Amino acid sequence: MDLSGGDEGHRQQLIDELRPLLERISIPSAAIRVDDDHPAAITGSFVGSHPYLPEGASWRQYHDLPMLFLIQINFAEVGPLPGFPTSGLLQWFIGANDHMLGFTTGASKGLEGFDVRRYPDTSAAPIEGPQAPTPWHRLRDEDNLLTPLSTSDARRLNFQVGRALPQLAEFTLDGDLEQLVMDLARLGGAPSDDPGVLAGNGWIDLLGRESPFRDDFVQGSSLGGSAYVTHEDPRGNSPNFPPIGDPAGQVLITLDQDIAPDWGVQGIAHLFGDPAAVARGDLSSVRYYWDCT
Repeated sequence: MDLSGGDEGHRQQLIDELRPLLERISIPSAAIRVDDDHPAAITGSFVGSHPYLPEGASWRQYHDLPMLFLIQINFAEVGPLPGFPTSGLLQWFIGANDHMLGFTTGASKGLEGFDVRRYPDTSAAPIEGPQAPTPWHRLRDEDNLLTPLSTSDARRLNFQVGRALPQLAEFTLDGDLEQLVMDLARLGGAPSDDPGVLAGNGWIDLLGRESPFRDDFVQGSSLGGSAYVTHEDPRGNSPNFPPIGDPAGQVLITLDQDIAPDWGVQGIAHLFGDPAAVARGDLSSVRYYWDCT
């Protein structure tokens, strides 16, 4: 929907009235941005290649094949994010031997096909540097191992702490906020005047790339914030996923197409879990979810 048409003065008035209401319901988040530089240290934040592993740490296998290392977060580089660790590393690995990229359905949904590791202390010497080949690299061609990343080289990450807007599944759109969203949608030429459709589609437009608020809130790959899914949000709808609002139902990491373009068409992946528990070293709440169209 084109939000740029209509009476520009009225449109700007609606935008100005919406902004404080959107701030009020927004969720703390940190945008993850990748650059072309290699990480300066094995304990830094980066995607791809070889993560920090101390002597004695093993490389996780899935279906007897090496997992793919996705991302390493050094929380000391992120900035203040409520509830999240302030130091140490969190690493995410996935199965790489089929098109589901480790994600499973049925009774094991969200529980298998991935690995997360937490290193609160990185004083132990690493076994390899960030550009070293991994077991995944060595068997990639022989066993047709997959990756959603655009390159297998290590690329440094940067963060910008901000706030994200919730998805419709994560809050109740009502009151003045709902009315303003509908008014803005009408001004943009919304094809339906049904209140439910108008409000829902109007909110989706506010989360999109053409939104007048696209520079105000975190979108894409991020820590914390909200969970964009292409199908049904699993939280509260799948036995292994706690409901939205439960501490363990929070978003830990979102990896979107801006960093991992080969998740599939409109593909996106999330780690859900309790960040406070993760900070304590308890990873039992962490769940993996991936979907695409």
